[in-house]
Amino acid sequence: MTVKTRLPLSKMKNSQSGTVIAINGGRAICSKLGALGIQPGVKIVKKSRLIGSGPVIVSVGNTDIAIGYGMATRILVEVD
Repeated sequence: MTVKTRLPLSKMKNSQSGTVIAINGGRAICSKLGALGIQPGVKIVKKSRLIGSGPVIVSVGNTDIAIGYGMATRILVEVD
């Protein structure tokens, strides 16, 4: 039995993939992320992050999306 690690998206390493477990935020954040295709159960790949607390670039399906660092800290991912 393998134990999977759960991390905020902002703490994942570049090129790591996983499944979104939860979004810790209010209705507005959940709605905005849902419109981008990021919701619980979706596979996500972290592409890169800019220096400091800049945007996090992720891949959802065939689409690359830039998410603010603060929003990325609210997305809980179970890493593969």
